[in-house]
Amino acid sequence: MNIISPLEIFLALFIGMGPIKVLLIYIATTENMDKSVRRRVARRTVLVAGMVSLGLFLLGAILQAMLHFSIGSLTIFGGLILLILALGMVSGGGSSTQREHGDTDPMSLAVSPLAIPLTLNPVGIVVLVVASVEVQDLATTVLIIAMIVVIALIDLGVLYSADRVAKYLSHATVELLERVLGILLGALAVELVVTGMATLGIINLSTGH
Repeated sequence: MNIISPLEIFLALFIGMGPIKVLLIYIATTENMDKSVRRRVARRTVLVAGMVSLGLFLLGAILQAMLHFSIGSLTIFGGLILLILALGMVSGGGSSTQREHGDTDPMSLAVSPLAIPLTLNPVGIVVLVVASVEVQDLATTVLIIAMIVVIALIDLGVLYSADRVAKYLSHATVELLERVLGILLGALAVELVVTGMATLGIINLSTGH
């Protein structure tokens, strides 16, 4: 892998499956739910994201060999998914999830969009599959599994604390922050697409003359 140190691996995983992206949508989605239901949603969100993350890391290399997809193709497709999500957030679609799906089972919302693709986003999926393909030794395998578990616990702690955060955020502020986050995620999505195209040799990112 291009990522060498344990800290760099952790940071890459944290970007891909950390709580930053999901927190605002979780607050907006669960604002009208009872506290006990919100906590159930938080647990289901983290459990699903964590289990899928472990599955991708342990089986990603096998899936790649079976389906014959390249990392570049996966990166481009992940970027496109993230771009669609970001566009929805910028246009105001993200924060209206609960209003648009008022009769939807909260546990279903925990699976999608909260667990996938918000908690475990396309960046995390790409990182985990790359790690699955390239990691060969047991020590690194155990280390990455431990990191996934630690990040999942951080996610759970942050979502459990969302009520405290929400007290300081008006509905208008949540919507504003969501749009700003959508713009940043959109930029990250474009970067993923460009990186995937460069990996496939479609474009050349070299700036040298």
